[in-house]
Amino acid sequence: MEARQPWVLICAGMNLILAQYWIMREYQLVFASSEVSVLLAAVSFFASCSLGYLLAPKRLERFFPWLCLLLFFLHLLLPWVFKEVAAIFYRWELPHITPTLMGMGMFLVAPLYTTLLPFFVGAREETEGRITGEAVTRCYGLELCGALAGIVAVLTAGRVGILPLLVLYFLNFSLILAYVFGSKKILYLAIPVSLLYGFFYLPLERAASEDFYRSRDVDPSLHLLATTQSLYNRIDVLQKPSGEKLLLLNGREYFNPTDLESFNRYLAGIPSQLMPGSKVLIVGTGSLSSVYHASRSAATVESVEIDEQVVGLTKDLFREYNHLETVKNWRLHIDDAKHFLGSTEERYDLIAIDMVPPVYIQTALLFSREFYELVKQRLTPRGVLSIYTGDWLGEAEMKLDVYNPVKTIDEVFPEYLVVNSRGAGM
Repeated sequence: MEARQPWVLICAGMNLILAQYWIMREYQLVFASSEVSVLLAAVSFFASCSLGYLLAPKRLERFFPWLCLLLFFLHLLLPWVFKEVAAIFYRWELPHITPTLMGMGMFLVAPLYTTLLPFFVGAREETEGRITGEAVTRCYGLELCGALAGIVAVLTAGRVGILPLLVLYFLNFSLILAYVFGSKKILYLAIPVSLLYGFFYLPLERAASEDFYRSRDVDPSLHLLATTQSLYNRIDVLQKPSGEKLLLLNGREYFNPTDLESFNRYLAGIPSQLMPGSKVLIVGTGSLSSVYHASRSAATVESVEIDEQVVGLTKDLFREYNHLETVKNWRLHIDDAKHFLGSTEERYDLIAIDMVPPVYIQTALLFSREFYELVKQRLTPRGVLSIYTGDWLGEAEMKLDVYNPVKTIDEVFPEYLVVNSRGAGM
């Protein structure tokens, strides 16, 4: 393996970013929490980078090309193996062992690419006959260029879904294989496999995801009705034999036709009934059931949602709950909620926050004092904010300073009415 083609570092840098994004998405489903996913992906990434720097190609020179080819095929299987192993842990009632799956990302992804950097640095220093920082700067700069290209790919092609990113990942991998083998003939195998991967990935990934959900929820009758991945979320729709549908974002349940449907009635339906003819804004969409409940009494209903693919999937699949064909006074805004409230001049009689409680980073930013101040500015003088704080509240809880969500609400909205509902579980 010769160090005369430093462009391979660009491919390696790009694949390091694509792999991190890909593995994080796999973690999101299994661990049902984006924060844990980010943490594990970061730990996996840095640990595997360290391993790669330790295992320079010269130490593995005799079998390094064949090791790369083996890893190529292991990477192809990674999404299904990852979920199936997690499913086995759940069937054995050992879900706490699933964090060990991060080892798959650590040992199978990044080391391949990070071994190339010290190899090129060492080769350049040998050519110059001295050790300088210039070799590190040049080689690391090429890898950073590849990483920037990977970020651009995620932010552009990633909006379509994970599939184009995976095809790009394996095409890059094919070029790296051609380099380590020192022959373009390997491309006759690697490139067709990379392109065919695009055809087989979705059905196989769907089967593995369905098996994982069945084992996690201990319900062998669950059917994965639809699934997609956007830049922001992994979106799954599950269906029970009875016909009931569940909406899951990043592996976590966001809608069911029982307590979470009651939640929508309490959050948007009842407040709008108490304010007939009102102008309503709903932050977040989910199943869009809250839109239906609000529209029955409101003059107009608007929704703001950052992820267009959530709306695209739930609009039709949850028609029996959102009844959008009967809703004539609804308008949708695809935008970040904070940006929308900060830029619009409209004022609303009711603003409902149709989001999970502020226990995850993704949604916690919409439960800050800054956000509540924005909401207050967009309310009419007698306007109302409807929000779920995430717990059953009594007088004692309302007075606890440590109960941050309620404390923050109290600082901005000193007058409030608490409704506890056993039916809605809140």
